Amino acid sequence: MIDREEPPVNNLLMLSDDLVLNCLAHVSRLYYPTLYLVCKRFRSLLASVDLFQIRTLLGLTESFVYVCLRLHTDPSQLGWFILCQRPNTSRKVLVPISIPSPTCASLSGVAVVGPNIYVIGGGSKNNAWSSVMVMDSRFYTWREAPSMRVARVLPSACVVDEKIYVAGGYDNLDSTNWMEVFDTKTQTWEFLHIPSEEICLGSEYQSAKYEGTVYMRSRKKRATYKLHKGRWRAADIGMNRGWASSRYSYCVIENVFYRYSDKKIHWYDVRKKVWTTVKGLERFSMLLFSKGNVQLADHGGKIAILCEEYVFAGKSITIWCAEIILEKRQNQEIWGTLECFENVLISKDNPYISNKADGTVGLVHALTSTVW
Repeated sequence: MIDREEPPVNNLLMLSDDLVLNCLAHVSRLYYPTLYLVCKRFRSLLASVDLFQIRTLLGLTESFVYVCLRLHTDPSQLGWFILCQRPNTSRKVLVPISIPSPTCASLSGVAVVGPNIYVIGGGSKNNAWSSVMVMDSRFYTWREAPSMRVARVLPSACVVDEKIYVAGGYDNLDSTNWMEVFDTKTQTWEFLHIPSEEICLGSEYQSAKYEGTVYMRSRKKRATYKLHKGRWRAADIGMNRGWASSRYSYCVIENVFYRYSDKKIHWYDVRKKVWTTVKGLERFSMLLFSKGNVQLADHGGKIAILCEEYVFAGKSITIWCAEIILEKRQNQEIWGTLECFENVLISKDNPYISNKADGTVGLVHALTSTVW
């Protein structure tokens, strides 16, 4: 009789739960969706609190890109996906991770605190919402958080020191209620009582955490302000001029502000107070940016670029993903190296995505969450 070696998974299943958990803790979460399909026991262990406690003790944190897309069944609703490794290959794919709550509308703001993704406000301009939903990206579960004090549609949101600063989202706001802050530790909302008559006009804002504070741009005023020592102060003219359109996607990586515009990635040189092009990507510009809507995200110190491409003949949308390695050189230049560029989702193969041929945008948000 010939002895046949048992498959590795079968050998692993012979171990106790504690040993299996220790083995799984050392595996990148990129592979968890695949392992989740192996068996019922794996599904239970991968969803256990014990697994994340082990990863926390080992210091095994990872950052993951999450993408929000409009749903085919109801374009006003959001579908959430995680960028994962394809089975038996180095290529990546967007995998649906959770059926969103009915209150998670596409006109919501989003913010990330650790493993928690907050979906804030929404509805329509005639029916704004104050509700806040939270997805725990470790377990892909939704829960309801305390509601805002003001109902808002598509508010701006950014995070500083585990506090979420939410602004705008409704007309006729004044300096007393245009911005409120959610303390994720105490789970309480408070209005930001700082004189703000100059900036609080209008309902549409862009915001970001930069230089350790809140930067806020009023689209109506076309002016950018920063929160400094308890006051709103005008930001650099150069910063304001470059951060001037809703068409621009932006992100902050290692305290460097990056934006996408005119088929290029720029960064803000705070010394010279000018926007400078990230070099090294010139020959890839048509490849990367000849698509539709573009979103940028910080992916563990790299720029993740998500973009959509419409194929009207086939009424299909393809989501592309590129990852750019950034390098700061001694001459105060930033260079980018294209690490990968691949399609990660094709809507005609996925029933969750809107396939509208009228140009309805499928890509809504791209963001990064840190998970243990």
